[in-house]
Amino acid sequence: MRKFARVKAKKQHHFLSVKQVKETVHNNRLGIFMFAVITAAGVLLGMGMHNFIFASEYFNVTEIEVVDRNPDKIDYPLGRINKTSVNIFKINPAAVAKKIEQDYSDIQTAIVQRVLPNKLMIEVVRRHPVVQIAVTGPGAGEPHYFTVNQETYVLNDLGAQPRRGLPVVSGAGVDRGRIEIGRCYPKTNLAYALAFMKEFNSNMFLKPYAVTKIDVALPRSMSVFINDTLEVKIGDRNWKERLENLAGILDNKDIDFSKGYYVDLRFKDLVFGKK
Repeated sequence: MRKFARVKAKKQHHFLSVKQVKETVHNNRLGIFMFAVITAAGVLLGMGMHNFIFASEYFNVTEIEVVDRNPDKIDYPLGRINKTSVNIFKINPAAVAKKIEQDYSDIQTAIVQRVLPNKLMIEVVRRHPVVQIAVTGPGAGEPHYFTVNQETYVLNDLGAQPRRGLPVVSGAGVDRGRIEIGRCYPKTNLAYALAFMKEFNSNMFLKPYAVTKIDVALPRSMSVFINDTLEVKIGDRNWKERLENLAGILDNKDIDFSKGYYVDLRFKDLVFGKK
C-alpha cells in the first residue's frame, strides 16, 4: 500500500517589533507630519467656514422677491419671518411656504428658495375664482358675496358689492353664519353651479356669451342668465346636449334677447317665450 503523507500548511503570523515600528515611523515621519498638518488645517478651515456662514452678516436676509402673476402681489415683509436679522441658512423654506399658504386663502402653492447671499424668492400659485356666491343671513336682508374656485374653496369676502365679471350664484345652500374663508363646500348646491360652469366654458360656440347669474336653489329647476338678459331653465342634467341647443338659439340673429326672453331646455320639446 502506498502511504500518502498529509502536509498541513502552517499559518505564518507576522508581527512587527517595537524596533520595526520605530523605524517605520522614522522613515515616514515627513508624510505623517504632512497628514497631521492637513487634517488640522481642514478642521480649522471647517470651523472658520461655519463661523463665516452662520455668524457673518453677509448672509443675513435683506430682501424678499415675490413672483406673483396677480397685479396685487402679496405683501410679505422680512418681519413675518423674523423681527430681527436672520441668517439665510437658518431659514426653513418649506416652513415659510407652509405659513404663506395658511396666511393667504387664495394661494394654493407657495415655493420658497434661497438666493445667495441674502435674498429669498417666493413664487406663488393662486386659486382662481370661478363664481361668486350670494349669501344671506338668518334674517335675510342684503346678500353678502364670496368668491369661490372650481373646488368649492371660498377665497375672499367681497362684502355687499359683487365683483364684476364673475357669475353670481344664489341658492348655494351655504349659510352666512357658518361660511368660512379657506373652507370647501362640496356637498352643497354650489357644486351644481361649478359643474355647469365647467361644461359651459368647454363649449366653443358659447365663448361670445357670458353666464351672469345661476340659481341652484332647486337643482332640477336650475336656471341661468346669459348676458343678464336671457333666462335659461336648464336643470341639473344633460348639460352638454342642452348647451348645444342653446348655442343654436343664441345664433339666431332675428331674436333680440335684450327684450327679456326665456327658454326652457329641460324637456324634449323646447319652450321659448317672452316674459
